[in-house]
Amino acid sequence: MVPLKRQGLILDMDNTILRSRIDFKQMKNEVHSLLVREGIIEANLPLHEFTASTLIEQARLSAKFTGEAEQAVWSVVTESERAGMQDAGLEPGVVELLKQLQNDFHLTILTNNAYAAAIHALRSTGIEMYFEHVIGREQAVSMKPSPAGIHQILGHYPHLSKEDWLSVGDAWIDGKAAMEAGVRFIAYQGNQTEMERRGVVPIAHIDELQQLLRYL
Repeated sequence: MVPLKRQGLILDMDNTILRSRIDFKQMKNEVHSLLVREGIIEANLPLHEFTASTLIEQARLSAKFTGEAEQAVWSVVTESERAGMQDAGLEPGVVELLKQLQNDFHLTILTNNAYAAAIHALRSTGIEMYFEHVIGREQAVSMKPSPAGIHQILGHYPHLSKEDWLSVGDAWIDGKAAMEAGVRFIAYQGNQTEMERRGVVPIAHIDELQQLLRYL
């Protein structure tokens, strides 16, 4: 049984705790091209408004988004992840931070990456043992910016309220998911202008992970 702790932390993975080289723009463009070829979405979508995950959610609205089409999309996404996560390293200060927090915080990860890829990356960097739950895209009902994954994590810890949780990530989709779940959000090396444009209001912007301690 996991010991009860006084607070919880939800961490994004790519470019929050792991320094990956996933080209998210290329991934999005390839997903878009595939969906357009299949006649599932329009070619003239304002692509700058979308991420790969929100493009896929848009595709789900079409009857043409068959199981075969979805499998093809995930093949594109998985290959981008595989290439970008090869030899992924840790963001500076990750291990020190996790060691400082592990006794008092339930440490969890919510990522739009595939679960197997996430676990492999966490094991290869030596930090898997710090996390009680890792929620990948297969476990969440909907990917970020949906709050579904956060609700799922919170459901494992009924002794904690939403106010006892903090979410940390680099992207607006991390902040949007947290805000819609009623959880405080801190942006790590995030694009402040883009977050403001998306209506994401972090309680703080930090440039180093150790700065997180000021808000705990």
